[in-house]
Amino acid sequence: MSTNRKIITNGYIITMDDNLGDLPNGAVLIEGNKIVAVAESAEDFTGIEAEVIDAEGGIILPGIVDSHRHTWMSLLRAISADMSLPEFLVNTFYRIGSVVTAEDMGAATLVGSLEAIDSGVTTIMDCCDCVNTPDHGIAAVESLRQTGIRGVYAYGMQHYDFQPRAFHEHSERLRDAERLLKDQFSSDSLVKMGILMSDYGTLPFEHSAAEFNKGADMGVLMCSHTGAATSSLLLKGLREFKDHNLIRPNHLHIHCNGFTDPEWEIVKETGGKVSISPETEMQMGMGHPPFRKSLEHGIMPSFSTDIVCVGSGDLFSQMRLGLQFQRTIDNDKVHANGTMPMTIDLSVRDALRWATQGGAEALGLGDEIGSLTPGKKADVIIVSAKRSFVPSSYPAGTVVLQTTAADVDTVIIDGEIKKRHGELVGQDLFLVRARATQALERMRKAAEKLPLADAAGIKQWWTIGERMATKSFGEAYKTGLMV
Repeated sequence: MSTNRKIITNGYIITMDDNLGDLPNGAVLIEGNKIVAVAESAEDFTGIEAEVIDAEGGIILPGIVDSHRHTWMSLLRAISADMSLPEFLVNTFYRIGSVVTAEDMGAATLVGSLEAIDSGVTTIMDCCDCVNTPDHGIAAVESLRQTGIRGVYAYGMQHYDFQPRAFHEHSERLRDAERLLKDQFSSDSLVKMGILMSDYGTLPFEHSAAEFNKGADMGVLMCSHTGAATSSLLLKGLREFKDHNLIRPNHLHIHCNGFTDPEWEIVKETGGKVSISPETEMQMGMGHPPFRKSLEHGIMPSFSTDIVCVGSGDLFSQMRLGLQFQRTIDNDKVHANGTMPMTIDLSVRDALRWATQGGAEALGLGDEIGSLTPGKKADVIIVSAKRSFVPSSYPAGTVVLQTTAADVDTVIIDGEIKKRHGELVGQDLFLVRARATQALERMRKAAEKLPLADAAGIKQWWTIGERMATKSFGEAYKTGLMV
């Protein structure tokens, strides 16, 4: 029997391809790392020698895409469950980030990637904004490759007080990113490289400009936490960057809660993409998850889990929270007119589209993944029906509103099975847990030596940050010239 071909059958197929639609009892033929055909019945593939994967009445759909995930914080589960954005940045992000070693990075990235696969995520944008040394980048990429996940490794430009200091100048970090691209990535790599920019306003304007230009020179995907603090100047700067022709097409803007309409227009005009993290945004005071605003400006949003420091590491939770939140806001507008909503505008299929095609396009992979279209990469998942007492009356609704990681039976990435019968395969999970626990303990002991900021200290830190942003964005026009 050929192991190069696989036939997935006996399930309800949601192709996310408008031309193919849903196939209630269809079958998918995979050859190598590609989808060869999708049929209404497995009988269409009679006579083809292949490994048969029985979905056992489950739901077959494209692998979902997490467009913004910080795997380096995967060991810090729920540590920031009661924190605002400023408190998180002071007492978790910068504080613990300053003690993360390359070994810690490798362990955390491994755990974060496996958690993603376990929950049906086949592709991630790994926002690695804790590259304390050149070895950190290498460790992260090695762990991503070890899991076999598809994705973009976004090399972060953020600076921490890590000792001994590896980068003394901003230009050194830019050169290291270029070195990593040359040494660790190839055109056929399952994991591509990107750049996660320093948080806007925290560095001199010329340094942010250098990051934009370096990304353009390297030809990699650029992303940033943009407009993530409603009512604050921090993380803004779109007008200044656009005035200097720095924003390239396909730039991925993460969060976007604080955008004004003119800023949304800049994202649209520059061909930008949007990633939304409902759970962290709602908790941390970033503002309303901006699904409606994104749609109003003709931009398909995508979903992200962000950090397990706060909430769930599965994208089903983000779909559920995000969709139901936006429905609540939409319904409120109807209530304000003294009547009841007679219909619901946004559907579960909209949310599923954002989690598949939206994520694929956000990462520049729209032609390769995001639907079960023949010719695309074989990234496929099966949501099991085994835990249900009756079959689903609306499979798309079940996927978006009722599924958890525990329901994910099978995960196939690039034609390779990574999870089967509810269990991850090809990994020594005992060793993974032991390595992760050791790294967490080391990080805890190191962090105990660092002070925790109180409310007054957090406010002072944030105020200083806003003053830095004022100075940084003002520098954009210090010559009195605009491009």
